[in-house]
Amino acid sequence: GRREDALAATKEAVDIRRRLADARPDAFLPDLAMALNNLGNRLSELGRREDAFAAAKEATGLYRRLADARPDAFLPDLAGSLGSLGNILTELDRKNEALSARREAVATLTPFFLRFLAAHCQWMSVIARQYLQSCESLGVEPDMALLTPIVEAFQTLNGPQEDPAPDA
Repeated sequence: GRREDALAATKEAVDIRRRLADARPDAFLPDLAMALNNLGNRLSELGRREDAFAAAKEATGLYRRLADARPDAFLPDLAGSLGSLGNILTELDRKNEALSARREAVATLTPFFLRFLAAHCQWMSVIARQYLQSCESLGVEPDMALLTPIVEAFQTLNGPQEDPAPDA
């Protein structure tokens, strides 16, 4: 419940990681991206949405660079960052941009989710639901070509569902 203290600690973590990443980007850029993502979340919790957007946008940009260089290592992190960015854009009432970020988050995570269902099922459930909420709020049809493999994978993960026995 001490959000201001959490924000101060998160800002300090960003400052430290920024200095480290300036000196050794290969080693510390991922840590800076994570710290910026956390900063965006803390700022958003305090209602400082424009500042939150700036931090989330920077984090997403860093994750894009990292994912370009090492996709298998950083695309799931990019998906997470896009999800956070989508949440902040929703709070800023920038619904079209939020939909775009959330759709990209789902598309980015899908290959990893389909390969490693258990590892990514919780996160996929969250970002797919957020994508659907964005579609609904804008009155836009969801991209079923994007969602169908996800739904099928969840059905596989949950196993066959039996019909309940009729009352005797």
